[in-house]
Amino acid sequence: MSLQVGNVRIDADELAARLGRAFAGELMDVAVQEPDTVVARLAREKVKDVARRLHDLDETPIDSLTLISSVDYVTHLECVYHLYSYAANLYVELHVELPRGRPVVATVSDVWPSADWHEREAWDMMGIVFEGHPDPRRILLKDDWIGHPLRKDYVDDVRNHPYV
Repeated sequence: MSLQVGNVRIDADELAARLGRAFAGELMDVAVQEPDTVVARLAREKVKDVARRLHDLDETPIDSLTLISSVDYVTHLECVYHLYSYAANLYVELHVELPRGRPVVATVSDVWPSADWHEREAWDMMGIVFEGHPDPRRILLKDDWIGHPLRKDYVDDVRNHPYV
């Protein structure tokens, strides 16, 4: 007996083609990265709108956010949204470039509630601000921590360690 995941018979190549057509001019460099993963770039101004529309796709909704990761490229930061479609049993990665001096992007926690803590972690560790987030507090470090320790230019502050 085999377990079938997903009820829509579609492969990553076809999903990439569909997303490329449906989001023409919004999703850039749409490509298949792995046999089950479609990767694309997206402008930060489009994140909220595209997220809602991806979530609400008729046949292959991208209905789950599994992770938001953040990357420091020194010249800029990047937010990577790791998404999943249960119907198609396929993954989608959206890469959003953010300027280092003002890394701000709209929250998607109202589209995918699982984004809540992932956005808080990206704020805490990398300083990425998610506009409209319902609870933009630190999640791993103490509330008065100075700086964002996963940034490549981070220099620890002695005030973060009052008992040393």
